Amino acid sequence: MITSNSMPISTVNGKQPRIIPTSELIDRLAAEMRETGDRELPLSFYVEQVKRKLANENAANDDQAEEQTGPAAASSSVFACWALPEQG
Repeated sequence: MITSNSMPISTVNGKQPRIIPTSELIDRLAAEMRETGDRELPLSFYVEQVKRKLANENAANDDQAEEQTGPAAASSSVFACWALPEQG
């Protein structure tokens, strides 16, 4: 694969930002979450929480990109008819 030089890499204070590997980023976020949460729970618990949160955010971004027509819109209206009490 050939890298493209057409788009410059942004710099901060004249230095290129360091790209953090995904596993290191997840570990950092889990450690921060553990500091503010229950410290008796193992770090692996918080790692799983971070992974779930990131997966949910990605899924939410994917859902927002799709239009709310078709089966998704129909299923929400069916739910509204079932769940909401009748007015009047």
